[in-house]
Amino acid sequence: MSTLEHIFLHAAEEPKAVADRIASAIGLRASIGPEGGIYLSRPTQCGPGGEVGGEVARNYLAYPSDVPDEQSLLDAYEILWDFGYTGRDRDVQLREARRVFEQLSAARLWPAVLVAGLDTLIAAWDPDLGSTWFPSGTSPDAVDRDAWQEYLARLRH
Repeated sequence: MSTLEHIFLHAAEEPKAVADRIASAIGLRASIGPEGGIYLSRPTQCGPGGEVGGEVARNYLAYPSDVPDEQSLLDAYEILWDFGYTGRDRDVQLREARRVFEQLSAARLWPAVLVAGLDTLIAAWDPDLGSTWFPSGTSPDAVDRDAWQEYLARLRH
């Protein structure tokens, strides 16, 4: 299980272009790390201080499969934004991730999903389907396909 939250985006652009559009749309700071990674960050808005954000990269976790029992919603998204909080408080981190996801959805840039720790699907947004906030414990993997299948179908549309 990851200690980060993750925002997956269905975007054909390169990570730098995606990060620049997000930064402009919802008021984050884009930067390049020492090893060339693309980062987005801002001060916390609902916590005791610190920064939130993280690296924006190609979805290196994707492992697309045609076998239904091995499918994950996350495999259909090209961009992965690792999202953390410098204060190391998971509750603050999740609140901030939800807030950023809501702002990103309102900006209507690309279909997106928010996942906690890579194993819990929190929300999905699509321009035609709108937002869905999933029940606690919903998996982005095949076991809960009925909950998110509609979003996957839109990506393949």
